[in-house]
Amino acid sequence: MRVIFAAGFLATLASAFGQALIDPSDAAHIAPYFEPDRREKILRCEVSPIPPGLNFSFRFQTGYVFRVPMEQFRGPGHRWSIVTRVRPEGGAQPSYLGAEIGLPNVPKTKRVVEWGGFYWVGEGRYSVDFLLYDDASRICRKHWTMEAKLSDSERGITPGMTAGSVAQVFFRRWSLLDKTADRPTLRRLTVLMHAAPLFPRNTRFHAQDRLMLLGSLASLLESLPARSVRLVIFNLDQQRELFRQDSFTPEAFPQAGQSMNGLQLQLVDYSVLKNQRGHIDLLADLMNQELSARDPSDVVIFLGPPTRYLDKLPKTMLEERTGIAPRFFYFQYKPFTRPAAEFSDSIESAIKRVHGRTFAIHSAGEFAKAIRQVESQVAGER
Repeated sequence: MRVIFAAGFLATLASAFGQALIDPSDAAHIAPYFEPDRREKILRCEVSPIPPGLNFSFRFQTGYVFRVPMEQFRGPGHRWSIVTRVRPEGGAQPSYLGAEIGLPNVPKTKRVVEWGGFYWVGEGRYSVDFLLYDDASRICRKHWTMEAKLSDSERGITPGMTAGSVAQVFFRRWSLLDKTADRPTLRRLTVLMHAAPLFPRNTRFHAQDRLMLLGSLASLLESLPARSVRLVIFNLDQQRELFRQDSFTPEAFPQAGQSMNGLQLQLVDYSVLKNQRGHIDLLADLMNQELSARDPSDVVIFLGPPTRYLDKLPKTMLEERTGIAPRFFYFQYKPFTRPAAEFSDSIESAIKRVHGRTFAIHSAGEFAKAIRQVESQVAGER
């Protein structure tokens, strides 16, 4: 039986949800592993492809979610290596993407862990082969085909990638020493990302929810660049911050993604249950930190799906705006909700308290329009 390669090709690859392109010079060594071997040991897993969809930076985002019974692992030091081969229709050369994941110490458990990855493609049809293998040389395989194409409502949009191309998710270098390189719109930007299910009534935060939120964050930071970015990830149900970094850079993106891994909305601490207004307290605290910051951001953007909370933030809970205060916006991410079904949630009500604006975003076109309106408003105030 073949010995599965490990550190040589994947040591420097992304360890979070993004998939890194593997250098073509290594492809010849990787390709044989996609040929099944009857002697190979099987790693039990279930793989669900994510169909390509036009994201907010006008690229087709696709990927997969996989589930692994953790009873197959015990103790420390286990690793997963993932390689995906994406072959465009028509005989073009395939692209290989990979990631490596180090597992924590695994106790005796019946738990099934859910994970995933995503990448970008241009318009066209593709054949995809997925491999997940572990440190014991066990393999899980999956094959599927997919087509990336514009929907009827997206006609007229020019995709940001050429047809038949494959790319890893990348991020604009929005924090630079060279002050002229990217011509940023903003001096400082704060993004407050609500880590929550895309469907507010869900009690599970699925891997696909995390993938779509991270993709939206990446698109926002690429489309609205700033000299400096503060990123805060929070969850209202758990009444807590999950991640905060005042000088966020692309290198910290895996940490941001990993901060959401252990979010279990079906498990609620007793102290949270006792504090029925704790979500309002958290909202007020997030906003007050921006209002009272010594070096305030030009723009503060709440990003995420609608919350399941509808109560309003009392005006008395917010600090007085003194000096130059940031402009507040809410990019309310609603990819699966019709406009007629919309309602005001607690974040939208809080935004109104500071005379901010909410954008209900159902599509890439609406996202681009919201970005233009933020840029126009900020430019008009200068």
